[in-house]
Amino acid sequence: MQLYAIKFGESSFNSKYAFRDVTSDDKMQISWSYYLAKFNDKTILFDVGFRDSLIAEEWGITLVNVNEEVNHLINDVQVDTVFITHSHFDHIDNVDLYPDSQIIIAHDDFLDALNNRTPEVKSRLLRDNVITVKDEYLYDNKFRFKVIGGHTVGSSVIYFEHEGNNFVITGDECYNRDNMISNRPIGAYMNTEKNEAFLQDANHKGYIPLPYHDLSVFQSYKLVSSHIVQIL
Repeated sequence: MQLYAIKFGESSFNSKYAFRDVTSDDKMQISWSYYLAKFNDKTILFDVGFRDSLIAEEWGITLVNVNEEVNHLINDVQVDTVFITHSHFDHIDNVDLYPDSQIIIAHDDFLDALNNRTPEVKSRLLRDNVITVKDEYLYDNKFRFKVIGGHTVGSSVIYFEHEGNNFVITGDECYNRDNMISNRPIGAYMNTEKNEAFLQDANHKGYIPLPYHDLSVFQSYKLVSSHIVQIL
C-alpha cells in the first residue's frame, strides 16, 4: 500500500474554529488537502478538494494547481473509489471530475450535498455507483468508513491498519493532529459530544491522525513533489 497527502492550498484560519478551547481571534496557518492511496491495484481518493477561484478568494485561500503532480503520481489511471468524509465545499466540490468512480459518503451528508452543493456535485451524486452509509462500511477488507457526526451531521472518518500501526483519516473531526493528541475538541462542530467521543476513543486506541488542515503533515513525511508527501 502507498498513501499520499496532497496539498492544494494554504490560508490563515481562525484558531477558535480549529480548537474549542480558544476564545481569541488569533489566526493560524493551515493547509487545504486530501489523500490518495494505491491498494490492491486500486487508486483511491479520500476527498477531492475544490477549484472555484471565487470561493478561494472569499476564504483567503491561495489555491495551487496540483493536477500535473497528481497525474504523474497515478500515471493517469482511473480513480476507482472516492471516499467523501463530509459535504463541505473543500472536501466534495471536485467530485464531478470523477464520473466513473465509486463514491462512498455518509447518508446524511449525501442529503446535505443534494440540498446545498453545486449543480455539478448534485448531478454526480445522483449517478450510479454511489454508496451511502448510515453507520459504517468496510471497503476491500482494509478501510473502515465510520460515520461520527461531530463536525457535520454525517461527518466521517476512515480507519485502517498498516504494518502494525493504526491510522485514521480524520476528515474535519480533527483540523490539526493536536486535536487528537492533546484531546482538544474542534471549535466548528455540529455535535461536540460526538467529536469528543471520537477523539478520546481514537487517542485511547493509539490511532495516528491524518487530518486535512495540518501543515505539519507536509513537514513530517517524505516529500515526493512540491505539494505531495508520501506517508506510507
